[in-house]
Amino acid sequence: MPAQLRLGDLTHRRPAARFAAWTARLGNGVHPHYRAVDLYAGEHWQVARTFTTDTPAAKKAMLWIASAGYGLIPADTAICAYSATFSAAARDTVGASLAEVADWWQRLGDWPGPEPDRPRTLTDLARRGPDATIVAVLSEAYQRACGDDLLSAATILGTDALSVVGPPDAHPQLADVLVPVTATMRHTVGGSLQALNVRAAKYLLEHTADSSRAALREAACAAVPANPPVPRKAGQRMSDAEVRAYIRAQPSTSATQSLRQLRDTGRSCEQGRFGRLHAEIREQVHRP
Repeated sequence: MPAQLRLGDLTHRRPAARFAAWTARLGNGVHPHYRAVDLYAGEHWQVARTFTTDTPAAKKAMLWIASAGYGLIPADTAICAYSATFSAAARDTVGASLAEVADWWQRLGDWPGPEPDRPRTLTDLARRGPDATIVAVLSEAYQRACGDDLLSAATILGTDALSVVGPPDAHPQLADVLVPVTATMRHTVGGSLQALNVRAAKYLLEHTADSSRAALREAACAAVPANPPVPRKAGQRMSDAEVRAYIRAQPSTSATQSLRQLRDTGRSCEQGRFGRLHAEIREQVHRP
């Protein structure tokens, strides 16, 4: 990825100057372009791509991307490879405060972007299709950035026609439109925690007769296990010296069996490290 298209490499302090410098770099025509949906990688996007093929509403669904670099764009938009995010802890973050990320999203919406004739905000999208349904799958950071835009779009659409699928309490003002996703839903939808929101959204869309907020909320409640498994408590980590001493005190057993017995005592050691130390001790024992 070109260093010029990493948001963290900008030295501008004032929001207006920083935004102007960023969009100038995106539009300078120097860097190659790719379809947005092909550019993004990882488990989240592997699942997101299936929304327009594997869900009951697939034939009528259109996938849009809330991008910290480009704003709201259709998934087939041609864009440059870039690094920008609303996550405060990242190097290429837009900003740390709610005011900073909300201001950046507003500036992105006012910018013509890579496809000026397409909606640039969720509010614009709602105006183009006031009878449509919008299901926004957003992490905590992206809820904070898009919050005002989401609330504005919800006033245009019909009752229950806009839903935000994601973690609760990220943006209190979104409570009325939120379909909350909690960690316990992972036992139902599978996958990693990083892709929990999008996996939950797909599961909910597959288990509802329609995409209304009320139906999604009902499916979300049903997706929470009544008795979720209790997370396994992490064992007490051992040093190399402690692991060697343990192995020396054991009968001549395989590394796998010996490690299982160790973990049963409430202690822990990574499998690869244990195997290396086990082989080392056994070699010493059998050495002439």
